[in-house]
Amino acid sequence: MSKTRPQCGLLIENAERKILLQLRDDSSSIPYPNCWGTFGGQVEPAETPLEAINREIREELYYDLLDPEFFGTYPFEGYDIYMFRKVDPCLRIDGLTIREGQMAAFFSQKEAAMLRYAFNCRAIVEDYFRRFP
Repeated sequence: MSKTRPQCGLLIENAERKILLQLRDDSSSIPYPNCWGTFGGQVEPAETPLEAINREIREELYYDLLDPEFFGTYPFEGYDIYMFRKVDPCLRIDGLTIREGQMAAFFSQKEAAMLRYAFNCRAIVEDYFRRFP
């Protein structure tokens, strides 16, 4: 059995204090199909989590992530998820090229509480809104 490498994820907050989440593909070939999660992915062996999140966000959103803030490590099923945040008051969905998942959307804390999540994203999102009110 192969060990899953550490992961990295990003929450981008817009001017309305809403966070950007990704609706995963609706395919039985992936874990947590049709659930909401963060943009991000695996940290490659020669990468730092910061390098990985920059690469992943360029690949998935064509967004140049400048100076993301690391806000925590969240363990999940034997590996760590390194979470970053970025506050970008100018960011709009129509300014992004979504290259992974079905779609992306911004959610308030109240809206986010109603979603069905992938992995441990519910705990991450709840912690985010507690830490950054």
